[in-house]
Amino acid sequence: MTSLTVESKKPFLLSPIRIYRNLRNYNHLLRHLISRDLKIRYHNSIVGYGWSVLEPLALTVTFYILFAILSDDVDPYRPLSILLGILLWSLFAKSFSLGTIALQRNAAMIKKVYFPRELFLFSKSGYQIVQLSLSLLVILPLLLHYRLVPTTMILWLPVTITLTSMLGLGLAFFTSIWQTKARDVEHIVTIFLRISFYLTPVFYPLKMITSGRIPSQYTDVYLAINPMATYITMIRSAFTGEPLGIPVENLYLTVGSTVAIFWLGCIYFVRKERQAVKNL
Repeated sequence: MTSLTVESKKPFLLSPIRIYRNLRNYNHLLRHLISRDLKIRYHNSIVGYGWSVLEPLALTVTFYILFAILSDDVDPYRPLSILLGILLWSLFAKSFSLGTIALQRNAAMIKKVYFPRELFLFSKSGYQIVQLSLSLLVILPLLLHYRLVPTTMILWLPVTITLTSMLGLGLAFFTSIWQTKARDVEHIVTIFLRISFYLTPVFYPLKMITSGRIPSQYTDVYLAINPMATYITMIRSAFTGEPLGIPVENLYLTVGSTVAIFWLGCIYFVRKERQAVKNL
């Protein structure tokens, strides 16, 4: 009996591999869903893609002024740091929040025809990656202004984008299933993201937290429970060339926890998706 139970669980442990195969086999559909979201977003819009640039720019100016008034910290690249923080946070937050409601919002399509349901979640994250890639063009004038030349640290950029997407998707794998049972989940996610935004160094540097603002014994705990603090620091270092300033063990812990969340999320989603469809 025990051996049968162990064997029945093995396929679920390989859920990420199954999901990868589905993405490869249905990559044309995934591209279509991402393209559809882009068309819907800018349909009948005069400014069009410009809104994706104006929003982070407006937030950057706002937080730059606020931070300049409230803090005496000297950051030579402050506008660039704030803008990068906002762009990467947006990738995580929207992948998480839109992924949470992906199954519910596409219930009609799911009931009509079968295809891997995880495509809806990956399409939301893929769309945000496209948005981020295009929005990064906005930082080119800042790079020229600060005379920043890419170094080997630029290799952190694709790593950071990948890990941030994995973190948002990993969490959304859980919440998208829960959302089919209780519509309150999306509101809980919204509140969580709003609080986390201010507890994450989006518009301020990580060193403000790690350099004595909180007791040193809690710094490791903060980095462990807030992976986005590490990833935002990584994307800033990718462009400024400055060292991360994060202990290697904390870096391993952050990456490991992100991979674990993504892997467990895949397993949970594969096990519960059929029941979730019945709840729609």
